Amino acid sequence: MIDEKEVLIVGSFKFPKTLSITYILIILYNITFQLQYTAIPYLIKHIGLSETQFGCIQTVSGVLQMIGGLLCGYVIQKFGIRFALFISYGSMCISGIGLFFAFDYQSMLFLQIPSLFMQGVLTHQILLASLTNAGKERTSAFAKMGSTLGIGYFLIPVFSISSTELFGVKAPFLVSSVFSVFLCFLVYRFVEYKKESVENPTHATIKNICYTMKLPGVFSILVKKNGPIVPFQLVMSVLSLYMIQNMHATSTNDQMIQGFIGSYIIISNYFGVIYLAKKFDEQQLLIIGSLSFLIGYILLTFIFHDFWMILLIMPFLSLGMSVVATCSDSLLTTLVDETEQGIVLGTASALNSLFRTFAPLMATNILKSYGFKYIAMIGIIGSAFSIILKLLSPIDESLIIKHKKIDDLDEKKPMAKL
Repeated sequence: MIDEKEVLIVGSFKFPKTLSITYILIILYNITFQLQYTAIPYLIKHIGLSETQFGCIQTVSGVLQMIGGLLCGYVIQKFGIRFALFISYGSMCISGIGLFFAFDYQSMLFLQIPSLFMQGVLTHQILLASLTNAGKERTSAFAKMGSTLGIGYFLIPVFSISSTELFGVKAPFLVSSVFSVFLCFLVYRFVEYKKESVENPTHATIKNICYTMKLPGVFSILVKKNGPIVPFQLVMSVLSLYMIQNMHATSTNDQMIQGFIGSYIIISNYFGVIYLAKKFDEQQLLIIGSLSFLIGYILLTFIFHDFWMILLIMPFLSLGMSVVATCSDSLLTTLVDETEQGIVLGTASALNSLFRTFAPLMATNILKSYGFKYIAMIGIIGSAFSIILKLLSPIDESLIIKHKKIDDLDEKKPMAKL
């Protein structure tokens, strides 16, 4: 374990070393994962697979990610975060090398198996939870984690485009494998090994998952979180297709939008959430985030008639996504015991994978049958429902305060067993 008193010095700025190393791991993981994710469609085209086959591959990957999210929580509690990091990064390395040599539909299906263990987001969340106290500190840490995704949006094209131009369409997979090895080295070098594991870890069984969901406030937070976020996944799964078909957007336009989205994610997480967290508690922030979602969906429904209008709309959706996802995950870790954090975050991750898997199919059918604005209207309904639920059925503050006091008993909280 790295002593939290140690700091990284960059110019005149000082940063806690444990958190700094964690954020470096998160940034590199995002780049590594996205290098593979964004290159797969081009690989599919390169080896001549159909859209139907691609859809099947995505579905298999999503289902495995969902199952892996449930298993990862238990693995972390049983064997430690360090072990889970090695598994996640090692699986990405195997996936990258395998995809480089993929040549047909069967090999692509087989190579989705490593995605079962590619659970970096969940692992990093639990690592941050072990490093921070419940409440504003943890919310701020989760927000900074979200901002690293925006940094990845800027850096991914650099490695992807340059490697593709120099070595071909499969090159990003080898680059991602190299990054994976480097990530394993960072864990080996900076995350100290601990033989002990958490006593009596909560197993990822249906019974224990149901028990965790029945804990006061947990299921309520999951519903409030997914009310506006599920429609967002529907919107994003067909947004590019809609703009291409109806607004004649080009690939250059799409790359520009990705850059803007990256900027919005950084701003909304690092500045928006962290600034708001100083003035409002988590439950108030959830309402603010859902209101931001609601405004974004209303704009999508009634004024989104030109390509460039997305630049006005996306800040509201980005802020909503950042605030709702960050605060709800922070609250989930606050409402459960340390031995149950892996299960509750794993369940939330599995639900996200489930929605993400079937979102393209659902959104495409709605787009073809009714039109894009009806997808946005689902977002209006979901956001409004979430706001009403938050106002009428808030989480008992005594539950939150109870867990915060437990975490605050030791002001110099050490890192959880890794």
